[in-house]
Amino acid sequence: MPGPETVRDYLDAVEAQIRWKRARAVAARELETHLEDQREEFLAEGHPPEEAERLAVEEMGDPVAVGTELDRLHRPRPQWGMLALTLAMLLVGSWLRYALTRAGAPWDEELDPFRCALSAVAGAAVLMVAYFLDVSRLLRWAKWVYIGAVAVGVLSLHLSPTVNNASYFTRYVVLFYPAVYALWLYACRGKDWRGLLAAVTGGIPLTVVCMYAPFVQGMLQLMVIGCFLLLLAIWMGWFTLPRRQGMAAVGGLAAVMAGAVMWLLFGAGYNAARIQIFLHPEIDPQGAGYQAVMARRILGASRLVGKGGDLPIQLNTVQGMELPPEMMLPEWNHDFLPTTMVYKLGWLPYLLLLAALAVLLLWMLRRCACQQSQSGKLLALAVGLTLAGQSAFAVALNLGFVLFSAQLPLVTGNLHSMVDCALIGLALSAFRSESILRDTAVPVPRTPQTQTA
Repeated sequence: MPGPETVRDYLDAVEAQIRWKRARAVAARELETHLEDQREEFLAEGHPPEEAERLAVEEMGDPVAVGTELDRLHRPRPQWGMLALTLAMLLVGSWLRYALTRAGAPWDEELDPFRCALSAVAGAAVLMVAYFLDVSRLLRWAKWVYIGAVAVGVLSLHLSPTVNNASYFTRYVVLFYPAVYALWLYACRGKDWRGLLAAVTGGIPLTVVCMYAPFVQGMLQLMVIGCFLLLLAIWMGWFTLPRRQGMAAVGGLAAVMAGAVMWLLFGAGYNAARIQIFLHPEIDPQGAGYQAVMARRILGASRLVGKGGDLPIQLNTVQGMELPPEMMLPEWNHDFLPTTMVYKLGWLPYLLLLAALAVLLLWMLRRCACQQSQSGKLLALAVGLTLAGQSAFAVALNLGFVLFSAQLPLVTGNLHSMVDCALIGLALSAFRSESILRDTAVPVPRTPQTQTA
């Protein structure tokens, strides 16, 4: 049978062999570029346009064989291992939130087992939706995704209820901001110093939302991860400027921001007092240092396995019933849930839980290092570093170093676990779509030609 004679017919025949629908447009676009280059070569040799197109198609070869090979190369790369580990940790976290806090149900109506079960189901659904998300569309609409994220953050500041002097839902919006900033960097690529200036300026609205929430942990994570992503983008050649000069400029900016943060923490009287309590909570055991002192007492009474011993504290009585010892610690069922876990189950289960979380994060970061697509690498890296930062702050908090609120990923908080699932699903989607993610070529500036006499 005669083969196709036009580029369009050839591309249709090739696309028919590719089973993954998302890969068809990517493969066809690359193949069409190659065919157009060959057609131009035949035109330059003096062939008529129709004959040049036919010769280009013939030289490309059998469309069925080409399509079969492209189908082999452009396949989704499932991430079943990380998906299974995430789902397992989600279920364990939901069970812990119910099992460890049900003793406080008579005094707290919020401790509802139905909510824990619902968060597990919703978290799994969010994880799968994000996993099958088309990341290439996020990259294509990166600028609008950034604008939408800023708008959602501003709206949440005005519409969200205030809990513990902070905008409740804004805290969860901010957790997505490092990934949003990675998309913004992708939108700024291919430019010179103006592109770098736009990349830096794009971080300002995100930081302002964090400050007005206020959400100190989210702001610190955004600033540190954002600077790292920007340095990595410069190193990968995303901006048409001298690499060393660009990295030196961002390094100087990072030093200025670090100095500003240090001044806010140590220069201002209130924050300086908080740092002092952070380091030495025993100087105010019944006031600002109460949480840290109580957490350390609970940990000190804990055992390797099983419930901890008696605490040297006087237990409160509410409605004629004595409160469990762990309920003497504020946020015992939320931020300090890991401390409650250590006291009621022992150090060993808690360390095993941290080991599983560390395996997931290291697995994700290692996969980032092997990612061929620069855009996918930057996006997944933003997610991995966000989760790693949350974990570090939460571990420090539950060891009695109290500076600000922090949650352990997939363990602390129903809504927080759902947000973690969305972030992990986004990173796994980038890994899954690695074969079709294409980084737009950065234009290389032409060097002026000198004329010789």
